[in-house]
Amino acid sequence: MANDGKKAATVPVWLVLAVALGGACLFLMPTSAPGPAQAVTVYEKPPVTMESPKALEKLRAKLDAEKAAEKDAASLPKPVVSDRKRKILDQEKAQQAKMAKALEKSAPKEDKPKPAPKLPPVKVKKLKPSDDPWASALKPMWGLEHNPSADVVMALGFGYSQKEFARFVSTLRATDYAGDIVLAAGPPEKFQRGVEDYLRGEGVLAYQFTYECVKKKRRRLLMTPAGCTLTNWYAKGDQRGPRPLAVSRYEMYRTWLSFYEDTSWGIIFDFRDTFFQRDPFTIVDKSPSAPNLHLFAENRQVKTVGNCIFNSGWLRCWGKETPKKYSNNSVVCSGSTMGSAPALRQYTERMVAEMDKMKCHATPARTESDQGYHNYLYDSGELARLPGVKVTHHEQGHGIVNTIGAMNGFRVPAHMKGPLDTHWKIKDKDGYILDYDGQKSAVVHQWDRFHKECVNHIDRLANAYMRDKKAKLASA
Repeated sequence: MANDGKKAATVPVWLVLAVALGGACLFLMPTSAPGPAQAVTVYEKPPVTMESPKALEKLRAKLDAEKAAEKDAASLPKPVVSDRKRKILDQEKAQQAKMAKALEKSAPKEDKPKPAPKLPPVKVKKLKPSDDPWASALKPMWGLEHNPSADVVMALGFGYSQKEFARFVSTLRATDYAGDIVLAAGPPEKFQRGVEDYLRGEGVLAYQFTYECVKKKRRRLLMTPAGCTLTNWYAKGDQRGPRPLAVSRYEMYRTWLSFYEDTSWGIIFDFRDTFFQRDPFTIVDKSPSAPNLHLFAENRQVKTVGNCIFNSGWLRCWGKETPKKYSNNSVVCSGSTMGSAPALRQYTERMVAEMDKMKCHATPARTESDQGYHNYLYDSGELARLPGVKVTHHEQGHGIVNTIGAMNGFRVPAHMKGPLDTHWKIKDKDGYILDYDGQKSAVVHQWDRFHKECVNHIDRLANAYMRDKKAKLASA
């Protein structure tokens, strides 16, 4: 071949082979889109090249054989486990389950999730139109609610120490009374030490009412003739004007009674001089034919309307002849009145209406006490004429409330005075005050007139209740 003056180009054989093999590799590469990384089994075998097609065929045949062997192995029946071995396996499983249960039981309580407690739905009594005028802007403190189906004990009790609250509340709870206790307790910033925690702990429905009074010297606040106005009780303000708190508390009673069903019973009490020895609601006859409004008299041997200058003076608000007309009547004490919720609503409404009408505290006689209204409405028959009300009174020592104060009054003749145990014979060796039939009085009123004879017994009842309560909480 002529070179036309140029040298012929020569290509090495190894380069030709390399190019040929590279093209074959490109031809065999997968053309699908890349996917996620997959696990690959690596065999310790020498690489197969295009120069040994028989070796490639052998490798493919071996892989097919391995797959077939795996498929055959999966189709084989599982080995039979002997009864003895199965029993051993079952025992091992049972032992493991037992150990797991023991570990769960021994785990700290706080590590176990506790299901949320199922609380009963709050039952709220809908107010009737007749209750609207008695609605208050206040609610019980601490988020507590009235129980509409419960019995209720009500009082105006504010400014006292924890011990004085306990003499009323703890002795009541000690009788196993589980109903509502409602107190006009005043604003919490004026509570004495420990009172707020105590009242909250006993579930007392405490109202933080406030008031402003026209100050008069030598007058007790409760009986201030010039009077006090309620500053936060009503949403639109107090429309009645200044009056003694002993009078305005009946508006509070009527407000509270609106929360209770007709099947409930209640008691209105003076607070400071009352304590409990039995649950009064378990004793009263609640049958339809029985009285549903109960009044309680002071000792008739030493006090009647006619020989008590205070009670006869209060009745003069209705005319000079009124005390003479009822002079031989027993004095019914306004510091304790018991009845069904409907009867008490009628009673408190009638009391407030008479107070609004007569305004005895504003007359020259200054008859500031609620007891004048209480006696007049009973003695005149006004309470008996209330719709659905069957009223009665109980002489001292013969009813649910034993009012003992008059037996140690400063006007009682000396020969009629004496201790509750040896003279009046209504106190047992354990300190309990008794009715004249020898039974423990459910409620004792005006005990402070026999302070030295009663106070240790009362505090013992209150303290025992608190000790028992703490012991129960500690063991729970």
